[in-house]
Order: sequence, then structure tokens, then C-alpha cells
Amino acid sequence: MRMRVLFIAVAIVCLLPSDTVAQTPGARAWADSTSYLIGDPIAVHVEITHPGDLEFHSLVGDTLGAFHILSRDSVEKSSGTTSTTTLTVAAYDSGTAILPPLQFAYSHPNDSTVRTVATSPLIFTIHLVEVDTTKDIKDIKPPLAIPLTVAEISLIIGTFVGVALLIYSVYNYRKRKKEQTPEEKYIPPPKPAHVQALEELAMLKEKRLWQQGLIKPYYTEVTEIIRRYFENRFGFMSLEKTTDETMNDLRRYSAAHAALEQTDRILRRADLVKFAKYQPSIPEHEEMLTAAFEIVDKTKVVEIASVESTEEKVAA
Repeated sequence: MRMRVLFIAVAIVCLLPSDTVAQTPGARAWADSTSYLIGDPIAVHVEITHPGDLEFHSLVGDTLGAFHILSRDSVEKSSGTTSTTTLTVAAYDSGTAILPPLQFAYSHPNDSTVRTVATSPLIFTIHLVEVDTTKDIKDIKPPLAIPLTVAEISLIIGTFVGVALLIYSVYNYRKRKKEQTPEEKYIPPPKPAHVQALEELAMLKEKRLWQQGLIKPYYTEVTEIIRRYFENRFGFMSLEKTTDETMNDLRRYSAAHAALEQTDRILRRADLVKFAKYQPSIPEHEEMLTAAFEIVDKTKVVEIASVESTEEKVAA
């Protein structure tokens, strides 16, 4: 009798759809305590268990219920089937505060459908600071002083120098234009695709869009520059195509193979930002522009001077 029941159970499992049998991702969140003072940073740890071929992206915005997000780490794999991350939050009202479920987006390989997994809510007790009426009134914590970094000072100086050079260049250009006769006008050849793309990426870097909170415009401009570069470099229309269509076109060109993985990663991340309200981490913002520069560098046309031309120059 037992053997018959076991045989029936195995048969049912075999007939179930693969999605039913496959492991479903699960997420849990916890903090070191459930009691904090008002304004205290609260470290919320998250652990996601999943099949080994999945990657997760946080969908947490700037606030969660009564909590404000102070910082967030990117989701990193701690083992083959486990990914972890940490968010730091703070509450500025006393009493019982509920942290809503934390949501994370993921998709299966070869399937562009974006799915989500969420943690359970957490409950905290937020206490007021005890006031000593015998002392003077003062802030709980002093204001934070944020000095300018060397990089920021360098950027300011570089911007002023760049503006001065631009003004000088415009002045010289207009002066030369007035001096030239119509027969002497020089029409420069079109810039190579990689030169134009690198200039546009450099200008985008100077805008500092994501540092100003303009996340979606930043990701849109990065991908538009890369897609326009593909059009000029390889001759297919990328701006009007989906990510999958663009990747299929790129695979036809051997010169693009070295950058396929980076291209697929940044285009799909931009799709999540534009269409799934995905909020990338700071390292992902920085990696986006770095990867764009590397894609152009890996796929650009390399001009090699011919031996005959070299010999002619030596002879001259």
C-alpha cells in the first residue's frame, strides 16, 4: 500500500509544470534590535535565497512608510544560492513604526519578464530622547559639516578652465571665419563615431545628473549615446529598437563581441530604471558611465598606417 502511494506522489510531481517544481526565491529581513531612539540609523539586513542563476535589484525608493532611507548597498551574492544587502533607515516620529516589505526585482535567464520578491514587514518602537530640564536646550546631534573634497575642488577649477577655453575657442573661430574668403573655407571631415561618442560621454559626465538626483535622465542619456554610437559605427538603427533587437544586431559584428556582456548589462539596467522604477545603487551609477567608455574603446575602428605610407613619410 505504501509503495502504491509513493508511486502516485512521484507521478504527480513529474506531471507538475516546471515552474511549480522549481525553487521560488524567498527573502527575509531583520535588524539588530526592535527599539531605537528617534533619528537613530537602523541597519536592516536582507537575505534572499534563490536558484544560483538569478540576480536581484532593489526597488526601494527614498522612503518606506514612516522611515527615510539613509543609505543602501547593492545586492551581492554571498553564496551560490544566497544574496545579501543592507539598508540603513531612520524614523523621525516616536511610537510604533512599521517598516513595509522590501521589494527586489529579478528575471530568469532567457526571459525578460521582471518578477519581484519581498520580505515581511518589520515592527520597531521609536523612543523620544529624555530631556534634562536642568540643562540648556540644544540639538540632539550637532549639524554635520560637509567639506569640499579634492575631487570637487578640481572639478570646479576644471569647469572654469573649460569655460575659458571654450570662450577663447569661439572667439578665435569667429575671428578666423571673418578673415577667410569663401574660397578658403575649410569643411572638416565628419568625426569618427568613437570620437563623437567619447566627447558626448565626457560632456554627460560633467553634467553630474545622478549626483543631482536626476537618475532616469542620466540612464536615458548614457544609453542614447551608446545606441547612437552603434548606428554610426555599425550602420544599424539602434535608437528605435529594443534591447533584445540591438543585442541580436551586435552579435553579427565580430568587432562588437568584446563588449557584448557590458552592453547587455547596461542596456537592461537602463530598461529597469525607465520602465520598472528600479533604483540603482551609487556603484551602479558610476559603473554605468565607466562601462560606456569601455564599450566605445573596445569596439572603435583602429586605424593602422600602411607600410607604404610610412616609407613615403620617411623618404620625405
